Amino acid sequence: MMMVNTWRALAIGVLSTLAMDLLTGIAIRLGLIAPLPPHLIGRWFASVARAHVFHRDIAQSSPVNHELLVALTVHYLIGTGLATLYVWGTGAIGWPRGLGSALAFGFCTNVLPWLLMFPAMGYGFFGARGPDGTRLFVSSLASHAFFGLGLWMAVRAMNRP
Repeated sequence: MMMVNTWRALAIGVLSTLAMDLLTGIAIRLGLIAPLPPHLIGRWFASVARAHVFHRDIAQSSPVNHELLVALTVHYLIGTGLATLYVWGTGAIGWPRGLGSALAFGFCTNVLPWLLMFPAMGYGFFGARGPDGTRLFVSSLASHAFFGLGLWMAVRAMNRP
């Protein structure tokens, strides 16, 4: 029984992260947001794996092999981990997994890029000094709202008989 719950939580994580990526892609194409290019995120993840967390500007760091693959892999691992935390956490404290709690959780996950990733990449807290052409604060806010929406949709889909 626990294994079924674990697999369900992992599926919710993959689905919610996929929803985040698809909706973010649409928002980018509509010109509503302007996040970092994914290869820079992969470059940063790869540098973290080499214990080089902080940069003046990650774009000026040497490229690494397979930056996009690294970005996608780590992004889905983080998204799945966070979604699993949401599913197990709401279950443990008895909170309903409704749209409100899913969106609130999604918004709370902005703490990671705003206070850790953007500053470590050299772009300041909340991405205030992001590269020209980006709008990191708003882009992150929208993408993580999409993650919350994806959580809600995935939970509803996985709970159907």
